[in-house]
Amino acid sequence: MNLRGNKGAFWQALVFTIVVFALGMALGLFIESNRADRVHDVLLQAEISLLDEQLRNRVVEDLGVGCSEARESTFAFADRIFEEAQRLEDFDSSSTFGDALTVLHKRYDLLRLMLWSEAVRLRDYCGDDYHTLVYLFAYETQDITQAGEQKALSRVLLDLKEAHGDEVLLIPIAGNLNIASVDLVKEAHGITSLPAIVVDERQVIEGLISVGDLEGYFR
Repeated sequence: MNLRGNKGAFWQALVFTIVVFALGMALGLFIESNRADRVHDVLLQAEISLLDEQLRNRVVEDLGVGCSEARESTFAFADRIFEEAQRLEDFDSSSTFGDALTVLHKRYDLLRLMLWSEAVRLRDYCGDDYHTLVYLFAYETQDITQAGEQKALSRVLLDLKEAHGDEVLLIPIAGNLNIASVDLVKEAHGITSLPAIVVDERQVIEGLISVGDLEGYFR
């Protein structure tokens, strides 16, 4: 009787384990499927944003949009693509979508580079006095020291942006994804290490800096 009882308990435990395993697999597949749908949505939004930026440039240049409207649109667009890119932080790049996320980051980096170029042209054409801060960082860095430096510098830049609002256009761009146009920017400005900040296309800051010292570049 004890032997039969032990066999019964064994089979019950086995069946329970199989059921739990199957449920876990089903839940995992559901989560990954949901993540895939979200990645697809972000990818589509990136495509729309790229097209929107190209058309927006034409509208500003060809349809006589005023400087104040163009400036407002530029800052609003910068905020929008920043928020869209922030959605990528919801995904773990170590998952099966690692390559797809890298492609998405490249798309947003190209979008930001286009935004930077447009902002410079607009500032020169309209005589605006806002400042551009292009933050070049190492995406997915495994260097602990570099990661800590980037985290601290990101906080400094966000504090500066909060303090100065529409006086500062903050544009973060990954500088290590082998994007030819970004590499040209690094070469043109003599940037050999990351993180780095390009201030108003003239000054380059490599490494950590305080908010106060960074504000000194505006004067």
